[in-house]
Amino acid sequence: MTNETTRPNVLLVVAHPDRDSATWAIGRAIEQGIETDGNATVTTHDLSRTGFDPVFGEQDLAHYRQTGAVPADVQREQRLVDSADVVAVLFPVYWWAMPALAKGWIDRVFTRGWAYDDGPDGGPSAIDQLHFVGVAAVDEGTYDRRGYRKAMTTQLQHGIAGYSRIDESSVRLLFGAETADPHVHEHLAAEGHKIGADLAQRAQLVFDRDNEA
Repeated sequence: MTNETTRPNVLLVVAHPDRDSATWAIGRAIEQGIETDGNATVTTHDLSRTGFDPVFGEQDLAHYRQTGAVPADVQREQRLVDSADVVAVLFPVYWWAMPALAKGWIDRVFTRGWAYDDGPDGGPSAIDQLHFVGVAAVDEGTYDRRGYRKAMTTQLQHGIAGYSRIDESSVRLLFGAETADPHVHEHLAAEGHKIGADLAQRAQLVFDRDNEA
């Protein structure tokens, strides 16, 4: 992380094409939560509107094999991540996992030698903190009965963040979003606001630690 701003910054990466969706409503609540106390800033990165290509292609494979450079569009994404103290990825849950756009962002941007080093003496990741926020259509009981929550946590927190030696990570799921009930959406927005406030506090801790070093 090479944040040179005067305030901590949270990078909120959103993978949903519809700005009127429940996912984006929660995203706006997260933004508000981050900015509530005025100490932290938020950079919202809309993967759909930026036209990010999630397909891991020949150039990506060449870099992974250490026979080519990091693709230019991936370098731009990495610079954006470098500017943040904390990274959060917000997405709707598709088939009990991240949608292709979010997974492809991880596949391409989290490159060897930058996000992770799979050698025995590998150092820490370029990313200080990585937090996942999934928006689920169904209720929490379904996730617990079927083991979906545990499966997603294993995949995201341990398989991605843990493997990358990222210091802190979390997986938070918000349930029941596929409803017309306004009270449910008010509750989801309130939960999003709390998540944003927590991300701001985490970013402050990272920012203070890095500026004391």
